[in-house]
Amino acid sequence: MHILLVEDDEDDQDLIKYAFEQLNKGHTLQIANNGQEAIDYLSELPATGLPCLIILDLNMPVLDGIQTLEALKGEDKYSGIPKVVFTTSDSPHYKEKSMNNGATDFMVKPSDMNTLVHSVEKMLGFCS
Repeated sequence: MHILLVEDDEDDQDLIKYAFEQLNKGHTLQIANNGQEAIDYLSELPATGLPCLIILDLNMPVLDGIQTLEALKGEDKYSGIPKVVFTTSDSPHYKEKSMNNGATDFMVKPSDMNTLVHSVEKMLGFCS
């Protein structure tokens, strides 16, 4: 099974990859640097090859996390994929907007590695 990480910050990409490696659950991580890359990637996959989870940052170039959720919400093909917004913002406005546009969960990026690993473990719970 694979997971799609939509994140433009290379440092955050590396930290999240490392957290996944620490859990060693055998999932592979596909990375898209913005929402448009994610949509392009997903559109090329057959329905049987879709990721078990999409992790989205909010602040990205081209298409941000909310715009990406809105685009995915309009496609039945992606309705069964859990989408977790993983961002530095703890804004109730962005949380509400994310959840209203199809996010399964909204999580604030932690500042320490142990909490990051626990956050990733929680996300993996959506892959079933």
